[in-house]
Amino acid sequence: MNSYTGYTDLCIPETDTDKLVAIIQEAIELGYRNLAIEKKFNASEQHVGNKKDPVPKPTRLTELRAKFGGQIRLLNRLTVIFKENTISLVLNKSNNISGYDIIAAQPTTDDSLAYACQCLTCDIITYEVDETFQFLNVNRKLYYNAVDRNVAFELKYAPAIVNSMHRRDTIAQAHFYHSTGKSRNLLISSGATNAFQLRSPYDIANLGLIFGLSEAQSKQAIRDIPNKSLHWAQARRFGKAGIDIFRRSRKENAVDSDDYSDSELNEEISDDEAMEVTMDSKNEDVDELMEMQPAKKKKKQENKGKNKKNPL
Repeated sequence: MNSYTGYTDLCIPETDTDKLVAIIQEAIELGYRNLAIEKKFNASEQHVGNKKDPVPKPTRLTELRAKFGGQIRLLNRLTVIFKENTISLVLNKSNNISGYDIIAAQPTTDDSLAYACQCLTCDIITYEVDETFQFLNVNRKLYYNAVDRNVAFELKYAPAIVNSMHRRDTIAQAHFYHSTGKSRNLLISSGATNAFQLRSPYDIANLGLIFGLSEAQSKQAIRDIPNKSLHWAQARRFGKAGIDIFRRSRKENAVDSDDYSDSELNEEISDDEAMEVTMDSKNEDVDELMEMQPAKKKKKQENKGKNKKNPL
């Protein structure tokens, strides 16, 4: 399995190549080591059911990886927007979903949020701050259910830079995470659409104080939790495996006194031989018990045996 270290940003929305190059270059200068390019899939659209595989193919990152070499690790992320519980059937039938490194769920109703916390196979639960932003509510039990399933909750800071209304909604969402689940398994991503909206990890750590996070939680939200989410996503993808068991071949002329040979194992044992083996084992057990008993009891039993052999 791959090991993910350093600062991580798991949400860079897909855009044209020139903007992506500028964002990646800025992320490298700010000290990021892992970057996820987000592609969205709206499962609520009507034409989705008419396609054989409605999930879009992941972004081709071959050229970008070759351009930046080993300076940063680029990943593919799929954000699924849904409101019906049937989304699991769509994702399970998809072949394209295996090309994504991480899957985020963006529910649009309270019921779909509860389903994402309980059952949906995903790595992140996120939201969208825009003009149609709708505040969703979930109780503490469902929040901790998602935490137990290694699902992280995402908080985006770039919308808070755009305008004051988005800033208010972002802070309200952050305080909801804090009041409901004490900000456990909370990660902070940018959601930046241009290089100007990116901020350094140290600025984000200070921004976490506004979001109701402690200093330790702020550092975990931009490094530890995102990297753990990548590990959990990788374990989800490659967790199932097959095991082949082969019989060990014996070396020629090898002698092993403790094991039987193949020919001896295949031989049938007659009834007389079986009786002899059982009688020998019983006699050995009796001798062992005699040795364990005290000397006086031994003499008594020996005398009893002599009297039985020589009756008057």
